[in-house]
Amino acid sequence: MTTTSLRERKKVETRQAIHEAALRLVAENGTAHASVDAICSEAGVSTRTFFNYFPSKVSAIVGLSSFEVTDAQREAFLHNDGERWLVRDLCTLVGGIMDASARDGSDRQAIRELLHRRPELTPDVIKFAAELRHDIVLLASRRTTPERAQLSVAMVMSAVDCALHRPLETDAFEGGAEEFAEWLFGAVTTMQAVCRDSLD
Repeated sequence: MTTTSLRERKKVETRQAIHEAALRLVAENGTAHASVDAICSEAGVSTRTFFNYFPSKVSAIVGLSSFEVTDAQREAFLHNDGERWLVRDLCTLVGGIMDASARDGSDRQAIRELLHRRPELTPDVIKFAAELRHDIVLLASRRTTPERAQLSVAMVMSAVDCALHRPLETDAFEGGAEEFAEWLFGAVTTMQAVCRDSLD
């Protein structure tokens, strides 16, 4: 049985306090009025402490320092070769990353509610995820051409955007990585059907 040290617990609490303060201030006042200084004041931390946990205001709102592809996820994705199962494997990869973000303390339901109330925040969240998108495109390019990798990742990330903007009473994020990956693949398959039907 592993025990968490007092120092580690304190770090988790501080990180969570900053994240919750950022969510609260943006929900109440909008993005423009939720400055880093205001978040620090609300959370009871210094600016230096803030930047020890988060690189930007948006990362504090999302509750993550960054989205990351782990070595294990990279290896699993590259286990298959070529375009066969590429989109499904991308859905599995992104589902795993989103699931890990929840375990790291990101309150996805609160973020979804915030995006519904404050749609002006959406471009900032998309910008925050741009680095992850870049990493995934590079990874997908190892299985297909760069152009087809870009398009495949664009479809999956569009499905993620759809999940974030679904009605609040429905939650594509429930059930963990596997269920979310299946939901993403279903959404991409529906996009494909819409394109096919509109071109007939």
